Amino acid sequence: MKKDHTISFPAAVDSNWKIGIVASSYYEEEINGLIEGAKKTFVAAGLSDANIIVYPAPGSFEIPLIGAALAEEEKVDALIGFGIIVEGETHHARLLAEAATNGIMETQLTYHIPFAFEVLYVNTIEDARRRCFGNESKGIEAALAVLHSLSSLSSIKESR
Repeated sequence: MKKDHTISFPAAVDSNWKIGIVASSYYEEEINGLIEGAKKTFVAAGLSDANIIVYPAPGSFEIPLIGAALAEEEKVDALIGFGIIVEGETHHARLLAEAATNGIMETQLTYHIPFAFEVLYVNTIEDARRRCFGNESKGIEAALAVLHSLSSLSSIKESR
């Protein structure tokens, strides 16, 4: 069943927000589909393409490390982690997915910036492909999550 995203941007979008997309080098074509979905969504919301920067990571396991470094150096206002982990014959893939999940959450809570989690843990690459392109792109969902989170955080800061 196809899912069509109803794009609903938050009321307050700051065109100066800087977004870091940390992308695994594995499954390049699929990851590029996620990146393009996110970038198009950010630009449609009013962000400058120059403020959306892609940072490569060797794999999904390293996404939290690169993201934490960007957050610590205050290079970005929000992050997205894009990766694909395909289940294999051992439990190694599950361990990688859990570590990436925990690292992304830890980075969010440590630095108080949104870090959208789109490390797809799938049984087959075909499962991932269905989630990477077109209106079903998890890239779109990640960008919307970041925009809404940034807007909410801005409201919280303004109400102090």
